[in-house]
Amino acid sequence: MFNYGHPQCGVEEPETYRRNFGLLLWKAGYDGAMDYAYQHSFTHEWNDFDNPSYRDHTMAYPTENGVVDTIQWEGFREAVDDVRYVTTLIEAVETAKAAGGTKARLAWATEPWIGTIDPQADLDATRRQMIQRIIALTD
Repeated sequence: MFNYGHPQCGVEEPETYRRNFGLLLWKAGYDGAMDYAYQHSFTHEWNDFDNPSYRDHTMAYPTENGVVDTIQWEGFREAVDDVRYVTTLIEAVETAKAAGGTKARLAWATEPWIGTIDPQADLDATRRQMIQRIIALTD
């Protein structure tokens, strides 16, 4: 199941994109997320206010040889990275449990913590904790 447009693209709220498209969806069991558009301009792509009714839906502005990322795109990217960290941690727990020994005991202690991850908490602190646990399980 995919989440759609929560929020739609183009809103300059990177933390909202990070929170809503990252650990919140992972915790709720979604398979992925999608937004309405990556770039949808109503008149001119570089002017968000040139249409009297709607603003542009833009995650990155086009250039001659690439794009200029927006802060909402950076929030979306951070959301993807948060999910990568939690899935890496889950894989590290499973690997350590299978290996046995000290790492397995640490894995068994880490597994319940994963269930307590709060998508509304400080996401940077949560990521740091995930990284510390990944390192402890894989060193």
